Amino acid sequence: MLFGQKQHKKQLRSFAQRSLFLELQSFGKNKKLWRWLKMYNLNEDLAEETGIHTGDGSMNIYNGVYCYTLACHYIDDKEYMDNYIIPLYNRIYSIKIKARLWSKGAYGFRIHNKEIVEFKNKVFNLPLGKKNNIEIPKQILNKDCYKKAFLKGFIGTDGSVNTFLANKKKVYPRVEMCNVSKNLMSQINGILKSFGFRTSTWLIHRNHPRWQEEIRLTVNGFKMLKKWNDLIGFNNPKQIRKLEQLGIKEQHF
Repeated sequence: MLFGQKQHKKQLRSFAQRSLFLELQSFGKNKKLWRWLKMYNLNEDLAEETGIHTGDGSMNIYNGVYCYTLACHYIDDKEYMDNYIIPLYNRIYSIKIKARLWSKGAYGFRIHNKEIVEFKNKVFNLPLGKKNNIEIPKQILNKDCYKKAFLKGFIGTDGSVNTFLANKKKVYPRVEMCNVSKNLMSQINGILKSFGFRTSTWLIHRNHPRWQEEIRLTVNGFKMLKKWNDLIGFNNPKQIRKLEQLGIKEQHF
C-alpha cells in the first residue's frame, strides 16, 4: 500500500483520483500531497474552470507572492463573471472572491494564493507568465466528459458565437475560437473531430511587431452549432442569447 496508509484506499477509487494521485507522487511524502488530493478532486467543474483559466486566466510569482488573475470584458462578460465564474471558483477552491473593474474595461479578480497557483502549475502543468505554449492538461484528456467541460469553459472566455455570409447569399452561424498556442488549438481540433464536428482552422498574421500569430478555429453551420449546444453547451449568457436570436434552444447542464 502506498505510504503504508490504508485509510487512504477509499480516496483512490475513481480513475480521476488515481490519475491525480500519480501526478502528486513526485512531491514525496508530505501533507500537501494528501491535502491537494482531497481538496481538488478532478471533476467536470474543475475541468471547466481549467478551460476558463486557459482562455482568460493568468498566474505568476512576483517577489515571492503567488498571484492568480482572471479578467474578462466588463460589458460583454460581467454577467458571466458575477453569476457563473465566481460561484464556480468559490465552489471548487472554497474561497470568497469579489470581482472588480480595472482600467481599460477589464473586469475580474486577483487572488494571492500559493496553494492554488502551485496546484495549477505543478499538477496540471499550466504555465506561469505567458501562455504561448499552453496545453490541455493530460488528466482532462482521460475522459470525454472532462474534455467537453473544458471546451465549455474555453469557449465561454476565448470564443464566440457569430454569423458569416456564405457565397454572398445566406447567413450561417459559427462557433469561433482563437489562441496563440498552436499545441492547444491542435488538441482542441482533434477533440472536436473525435466528437464528429467539422472544423476549419487557419493562421492569422498580425501586422504589428508585438502581436503574435494566432490559430483560428471555427465550427460552421446550423447543424454543427446545434450539435455543439447539445453535446458541449454554453454557460456564457451572451452566447446563450445569441443562440436564442438564431432560434436554437439552449441546453441546460
